[in-house]
Amino acid sequence: MWRIRQSTTALVLLLAAALASCSRKKTISRDDARSEVKSAISLVSESALFVDYVRQGRSTRHYADGHAAYLEDAVQQSLDKLKQAEPEPGTATAVHECRTQLELLDRELFGIPAKFGHDEALAAAKERMASMRAGLEKAGSSL
Repeated sequence: MWRIRQSTTALVLLLAAALASCSRKKTISRDDARSEVKSAISLVSESALFVDYVRQGRSTRHYADGHAAYLEDAVQQSLDKLKQAEPEPGTATAVHECRTQLELLDRELFGIPAKFGHDEALAAAKERMASMRAGLEKAGSSL
């Protein structure tokens, strides 16, 4: 009987340790944070180029819808990675700014298909993207 209790106790402790290790967040190192910020800058830059392409009338509606969705997926993947990790000390501000700017970009990209053919709305979107890029560059300079 004592062996059964000992085995059961050991099994419960093992399961508790396994669950505790699964719930820990991955840590984003300074290098990882720098990489995420650079990736976010790249996504903003590609999005701005995409807006220019649409504004110039070189895009079909179907392509604009599809490419906006593709960019949104890429932004969501980056956001998911940032949300699932804990920033290393000294990187929290930059990681938070990166998340904030990616969330803004995600909302902006969601609205691009509705702005198809509306040059002023697309120009305003591009200006907001320039602001996002500036925020990301400032965050990256702190890393």
